[in-house]
Amino acid sequence: MAAWIWVLIPLVAIIGGFIIEYQKNKMSMMNRSRQNEEEVEDLRKLVNALKGRIENLEAIAAGEPEEFSTGSGRGMEEIEIEEEPSIKEQNQQEVSNMADKRRTK
Repeated sequence: MAAWIWVLIPLVAIIGGFIIEYQKNKMSMMNRSRQNEEEVEDLRKLVNALKGRIENLEAIAAGEPEEFSTGSGRGMEEIEIEEEPSIKEQNQQEVSNMADKRRTK
């Protein structure tokens, strides 16, 4: 009977350590997901604010709002984020343009 106690004590300690580590990881994942949800909500607010500003600018530019299709009411699925050339590529293009101008002089 006493031999079983010497086996159970390390097993309980090991299993307890795994359970504690699992709970710590679970809590850190919940914190990360909460932060991600807050960031997504902030981005949604920003997108909606920018959509409103774009609609205002279109109305100002058109003079008559019927001339522009503002896309209002179509929802978030109409928003497409296009990849812009990176700053590095822009800088490389500017440098090559400057080099071409100097060569032609």
